[in-house]
Amino acid sequence: MGTLTTATTIEEWVALAHAEGLTDGLPVYPPTRAAVDALVATSGDDPGRLLGVIPPRGGAATVEVVAANAAMAGCRPEHFPTALGAVEAMLEEKFNLRGVVTTTHPCWPLVIVSGPVVERLGMAHAESVFSGGGSHANAAIGRAVKLLLWNVGGAHPGEPVKEVFGHPGRYAYCVAESPVSPWPALHRDRGIDTDSGVTVFACESPTSVALWGTDDSPSRRLDQLADAMAVKGGNNTHTMGETLVVLTPNEARHLAEQGYGRAEVQRELWQRARRRIGDLLAPGVAPYSWWPHWVDGDDPDFLVPVTERPEDIHVLVTGAESIPWMAVCAGWGNLGGHAVSRALDDRSWQD
Repeated sequence: MGTLTTATTIEEWVALAHAEGLTDGLPVYPPTRAAVDALVATSGDDPGRLLGVIPPRGGAATVEVVAANAAMAGCRPEHFPTALGAVEAMLEEKFNLRGVVTTTHPCWPLVIVSGPVVERLGMAHAESVFSGGGSHANAAIGRAVKLLLWNVGGAHPGEPVKEVFGHPGRYAYCVAESPVSPWPALHRDRGIDTDSGVTVFACESPTSVALWGTDDSPSRRLDQLADAMAVKGGNNTHTMGETLVVLTPNEARHLAEQGYGRAEVQRELWQRARRRIGDLLAPGVAPYSWWPHWVDGDDPDFLVPVTERPEDIHVLVTGAESIPWMAVCAGWGNLGGHAVSRALDDRSWQD
């Protein structure tokens, strides 16, 4: 960020950032030495520690480099450990970050924060949660991820990013799990035994699922959601992989009162979110080689599920309680972007 020294006013900095390609179009804050040092100090980490390289350019993501981009995103010191945890999660091999940022598919890393850290950071988890909900923390953490991939990874449209449509989450894609969920925090159900955690999953923007025409039956309500999961042209429908479904807290409570935990919801959806092979493959098209051995590709009436296992359907509780509602955030399929969860050190955000 050496060019920062040539800007002496905020107006000059904004103009310089656009001219040097340090932003994707939105204004960014100047990454001053003081701002970057404050973020690193809050993490308690070594500024030179290498987290990994950011594809496709292969730029080095040290703690200090991540902090510089987080400072540009407007992260406060208390936000930074969560942003750092998200970066470490998406650098794990199973996430396939290179594929996620360069694919033609409209997926992007969604950062999901869960546990007491949500309220400590003042994160939005009700109205308009998928557009930041007016929260500084949601916007800044999501933006930090984007700017790191932009500036260090060189993930620019055209070359090398070939994503055909994209979605607004590419500016900032960060949500918080509702503290009033009737079920354990998402990261805990994924095996992370800490109070707070962060999960990163590459997915599309949410597709709304209203409860028109249903009654109080959990099976009927979940069937409505399953229908939206198994769209004929979706990557999950053809390649499985993982997907995300979202329930408002009041809908999750309704299901919980009927004896459904997160695992029961996953199993019900897995049984219902399926398509006939005869509907998926045109005559003469061979069954996919990546389908599991138990898929009978020769039977046009065989129902193929959208994921290989029930636990590959991630269930998130968030959003407002105006009325019960659901949503689907389809995944990239079996190509990558799979969910990775990391623990958040409580000391990094406590007063």
